[in-house]
Amino acid sequence: MISIEWKRVACAVVLGLPIAAQAEIACPDTLDVRQQAEPPQGWTVGYAEQSPRLSGVTIFDGPPANRVSLKYSKRKQSGNEMVMTWNLSDSPRSIYLQCSYERTTAQISSPLPPGVRMCDVVYDRNVTYVGGGLAIKRMVCR
Repeated sequence: MISIEWKRVACAVVLGLPIAAQAEIACPDTLDVRQQAEPPQGWTVGYAEQSPRLSGVTIFDGPPANRVSLKYSKRKQSGNEMVMTWNLSDSPRSIYLQCSYERTTAQISSPLPPGVRMCDVVYDRNVTYVGGGLAIKRMVCR
């Protein structure tokens, strides 16, 4: 059986149309954060040597500051993994990807490239972070 993607590519080749590259974007696994603490008198401050790891993904309709997060379309659990999938449709605003990291309040966000229609986030059900979040094994928007 021929997949829909292969049919699309075959039609584009036959018709002489350009084949659009499929854009992919993913949150970085870690984020370098430079913190500066002001300890109370008599205390010293130390910093962890590890960069904070990816601990959360949120998809927004428009900039994250607007706070219009999109709910995942599908959630599937099997074995040690839980997969959340967002099926994205056209929006008059840009769709944004926001990445959160453990042990920091720093978050990064970016508008998704035009044509991105789906985001998958795979969580490890055996690894949790402080506060109860599951570790993210891998994620991609395409």
